[in-house]
Amino acid sequence: MRLVVCLLLALVAFERPAVAQEKSAQEKSAQEKAAQEKAAQDGAAQDEAKPGFAYTVRFEGMADTRELAGLVRDSSALASKAGDPPPSRAGLRRRADDDLARFESAARSLGYYDAQFGYAIRPSEQPGEPSTVVVTADPGRLYRIAEIEIRAVDDRSPAIGVELSRRRLGIEIGGPARAADIVAADAAIPRMLHERGHPLAASGERTVLIDHDSKQMTVIFRVDPGPAARFGDVTVSGAESVDRNYALRRLPWRYGDTADVRLIERGRRQLAATGVYESVGVRFGEKVGADGLLPVQVILTERPPRSIGAGVSASTSEGPGANAFWTHRNLFGGAERVDVNGRVSQVEASLTSELRLPDVLYTNQDFIVSGGLIGEETDSFDSQKVRVGGRFERRVNDIWSVDYGAVLERSRIDDDGTESQYTLVGLPVGTTIDTSDDLLNPTEGGRTQLRFTPYLESLGSTISFYSMTARHSQYVALDKDGDLVLAGRAAVGSIIGASTTNIPADHRLYAGGSGSVRGYGLQKIGPLDAADDPIGGRSLVEVGAELRWRVYGDFGIVPFIDGGQVYDAETPDLGQELQWAAGLGFRYFTPIGPIRADFAVPINRRDSDDRFQVYFSLGQAF
Repeated sequence: MRLVVCLLLALVAFERPAVAQEKSAQEKSAQEKAAQEKAAQDGAAQDEAKPGFAYTVRFEGMADTRELAGLVRDSSALASKAGDPPPSRAGLRRRADDDLARFESAARSLGYYDAQFGYAIRPSEQPGEPSTVVVTADPGRLYRIAEIEIRAVDDRSPAIGVELSRRRLGIEIGGPARAADIVAADAAIPRMLHERGHPLAASGERTVLIDHDSKQMTVIFRVDPGPAARFGDVTVSGAESVDRNYALRRLPWRYGDTADVRLIERGRRQLAATGVYESVGVRFGEKVGADGLLPVQVILTERPPRSIGAGVSASTSEGPGANAFWTHRNLFGGAERVDVNGRVSQVEASLTSELRLPDVLYTNQDFIVSGGLIGEETDSFDSQKVRVGGRFERRVNDIWSVDYGAVLERSRIDDDGTESQYTLVGLPVGTTIDTSDDLLNPTEGGRTQLRFTPYLESLGSTISFYSMTARHSQYVALDKDGDLVLAGRAAVGSIIGASTTNIPADHRLYAGGSGSVRGYGLQKIGPLDAADDPIGGRSLVEVGAELRWRVYGDFGIVPFIDGGQVYDAETPDLGQELQWAAGLGFRYFTPIGPIRADFAVPINRRDSDDRFQVYFSLGQAF
């Protein structure tokens, strides 16, 4: 027994050092692992903090060639990546070497075919300061075009047979030998042939010969003119519910006319402008027949015939408002359109409708029958009116239209406590020239509207007068993307033949409000009565300008200034000061137009004017 106890004690004494040694080894391994992880983290931190081989760039030798200097800088990785320096001097040299090839390509594109570029890396004289990469350039002489030839695609092909305008090529003998201009000219040649009865013309391989001794270039363009062609049969697909002949009448050529791609493009625009089709495709066929006729394919996708929608608006002078509409674009199968509109606000409640019948008497001349019930409650007057009318609207071309017709109105008007009834017969005539690029958010072009309406003593009317207005808006994009647009407008109006008090209050001229001079209440500009309510007048002047700036994404701001005046006389008194207002607008751009919020204050405020006005609506102010 004593022997067993001794053996056990000896075994325990033997095991303890082994366990202690095992624990010590584990602790040592854990410490080493922690030390390795800490070293790795310290190394990563040092790598992240490592600044790289910092440098700046300077370009020399291009002071006399500003266009080349600008193109070299724009194509330079040294310049664009200066904020992301390479890890070493060797990396910087690789970046600079890559730049040299880009610089030579840029120089050749501008006609400097002997340009030479080099660089040097100069260390900083001060410790810690970046090095400087000095790029040197020797542009050499500008190469010029000595000769321009236009030949058939190969020597065995027949001559082109069509005199082409050298002016439209965009290059000329003696001009700079720019690569981009030559490529553009190569594309312009088939286009000119497409307009001259060769719709299947295509470019061939062009030849450029450079004489380094004389610093000149000879350019040989080759083209396959294809056969001469005339407009042949037209096939229309996709016209399911709209009469096929309606689409055919929109096409601006006749069977057998010389094939001209411009007429194809014009036909596509005219079909798209009808609003009946979701998509429009118009193109030539692939082969000219033995009779010289080339078929045309018209591919249409119709829009759903019915639409319904609604909108809201609000302002401090006019209060909240809501409107709704219903439209049918193909009422009887011939693209007849009917529109029904309703509006309710603090100053107006109306229900109007319009039926448009296309191609009446002439193609591109519509006859419009309209009618409506209109009630207005303003500080100037209260009125209830029934109006019916008919007019012709003729589209002369893509930008110009004229209209003429007749309108009959029966109204009851409360003007400063005096109620009167009127029957008016008008013969409105107008013209519109619209070169703008968008209905609700134009960035280029302009709009001009001229209107003249004589109101005659007939059909029970006991008064006559003549109303004339002229309005123009202009839009200028200040950048290539249209994110910065300068917009301006002007309007002038006059009513002759009757005194202000004899003209029905709802036909007098007014200014002020959301669509007029912002910053003033509705119709508040011009003569006022003893209660500071507007009277209206017989002549009007309005001007306005705003800078539309899409600042970020779909958000924009619009600083603006408006001015206007209403006069009791038949012609504006230019010696009388305009009422001016200025403000700031905010825009949120949507696919259907910008949502508008404008805040405006009057500059030369009268005692009766509010200190500010706020407006909310869809679309730009003008």
